[in-house]
Amino acid sequence: MLGKDVTGLGVGGQKSDQILERYRARQVPDGILAVWAGNNNFDDPERVEADVDAIAALHGNPGKLLVLGLVNGDYPGRRIGEAGYQKIVDYNSRQAARFGEHFLDIRAALIARVGGNNPGDILPAKIRKDKIHLNMWGNWLVARLVYSRLKQLGLAS
Repeated sequence: MLGKDVTGLGVGGQKSDQILERYRARQVPDGILAVWAGNNNFDDPERVEADVDAIAALHGNPGKLLVLGLVNGDYPGRRIGEAGYQKIVDYNSRQAARFGEHFLDIRAALIARVGGNNPGDILPAKIRKDKIHLNMWGNWLVARLVYSRLKQLGLAS
């Protein structure tokens, strides 16, 4: 979508500290950095925040940074009114306040985009291939939402 080279440093199942270590080993300071980390250790939001802050500091260019929020899947404890859910939405609120327009609450954006009846306020089943991982449509929606935000930030045309 951007017509630019993309480097993916994420590995399924890994936690934010592992993503930080991989970024330390392979920094890309001249490019746009989208950070989507912490879904596998959402229950330690302070650790996730510290790791995301460290990645952002290593990148060193806040104008070319986009931080994506945490998402909640169809698991006990992660539905509206439950403790895990509250950790996720509180984390996203704090990151929105810290990063401003350079934060994308991808959970809320995906839920709003898909719409429909969603009493648990979780990622809709239509965009998941299992309880949390996105299917092809879900990944396409994330790409469109990230691209749209990068355009708003003047980082994509």
